[in-house]
Amino acid sequence: MKLWGNLKLLLLIMLVWILVLFIVFFQTTSDSPLEIARTSIRSVPAQHSIKPSTISQWTHSTSSNHTNSTQASSGWPVKGKGRSGDVGDETKAVESSETLRKTVKISEDWEEYVSNGRKVVHGLWVGLVSSNMLSERLQKAKKAYTDINQYKVVYAKQEQSKQLQRQELLCQLKQQAQVRTLDGAEEPFAILGWKQLVPSQPLLKLHGIPYKTCAVVSSAGAIQKSSLGKEIDSHDAVLRFNSAPTEGYENDVGKKTTIRIINSKVMWEPEQNFKTSSLFKNITLVAWDPSPYSSDLHQWYKNPDFDLFTVYKDYRTLAPEQPFYILHPRFVWNLWNMLQANTNENIQPNPPSSGFIGIVLMMGLCKQIDVYEFIPSKRHTTLCHYYTKDRDMACTLGAFHPLLFEKLLVRRMVKTSYSDFSDKGKVTLPGFSKITCPP
Repeated sequence: MKLWGNLKLLLLIMLVWILVLFIVFFQTTSDSPLEIARTSIRSVPAQHSIKPSTISQWTHSTSSNHTNSTQASSGWPVKGKGRSGDVGDETKAVESSETLRKTVKISEDWEEYVSNGRKVVHGLWVGLVSSNMLSERLQKAKKAYTDINQYKVVYAKQEQSKQLQRQELLCQLKQQAQVRTLDGAEEPFAILGWKQLVPSQPLLKLHGIPYKTCAVVSSAGAIQKSSLGKEIDSHDAVLRFNSAPTEGYENDVGKKTTIRIINSKVMWEPEQNFKTSSLFKNITLVAWDPSPYSSDLHQWYKNPDFDLFTVYKDYRTLAPEQPFYILHPRFVWNLWNMLQANTNENIQPNPPSSGFIGIVLMMGLCKQIDVYEFIPSKRHTTLCHYYTKDRDMACTLGAFHPLLFEKLLVRRMVKTSYSDFSDKGKVTLPGFSKITCPP
């Protein structure tokens, strides 16, 4: 009996030690910047991420020194190849729902995480949100990316003394964010012969532009069971993102595609079959890739997030008659500048999402734009895309991209009623050609 009692005591001591080690392990790992980025940062469309070398530095330093929608590898890619992985668009691949659920529970209860997201969405409907309303994990992710400042963004001193009204915002956007694509005239593209490579017809002068009515179709999971397909297809032009499919989803998203915005990762990844997939045929293509904030074209050409330049040249050789453009990085960063100028806090120092870029692009090509599920409806969900099973509130509210602030700015530029936001997830914006501004 005495021996049995000693064995029970020994087993109890071992269990206590195991429990202590378990607690210490999670306390020392769950809140590290790398863990925050890996578990919190998910993308929508898109999408671009922390560079692998930065991740390597991050894990070997005590200080905190991405990208449309994978875990990071170490080292830089060689020219002509993309990176083997990313953290964070937001990341282009997201853990399964069950894995994410277990991970989030390390620092906060899953139900609270989801419930918090609902409150932020409701705040968007009335135009009253800030990053303080985000979950603890998304706030930490935002801070981590701000500390990294991968693109060397310079935060300018806030000069606006008052919040601009709807018409003022529209005029500011029209004046500061005119659509611009690479024309082959700037170096290093001029010396490389890109003047003969890019389409001779500028994007803004394509046949049919300006379109009368346009639809911008978000890839959000919230568009499931919306039955918006026929309404979307009734527009003169329809914009879609990356490799979002229509086949099998026609009732909710329609089947018409006029323009498709694609990030550089979609172009580069072999599994996307970019050069042969029917998704990218017989439409206008508009590609983008983040440059440094300085928009130094030489630096960007040498080190894009993914090597879209080689793929672009190959595709133009195969299909020279298809309209295919690359957005100028200055256009992308001008959008970021406007976002920051109209936000009362520092936003993530990362490029805007493909969704926001697409909205502004279509404002330059259309007289009226209907945007679906960019600002989530009452169907909002943790589901990242209507065609995948990945789940994370970061896909809706942002971690890498300043999504929350993009949605808030769009909310301030529309007249849509509360019920239209909540019931339909649709907002309507005027095209630049319909915006009258003071001289």
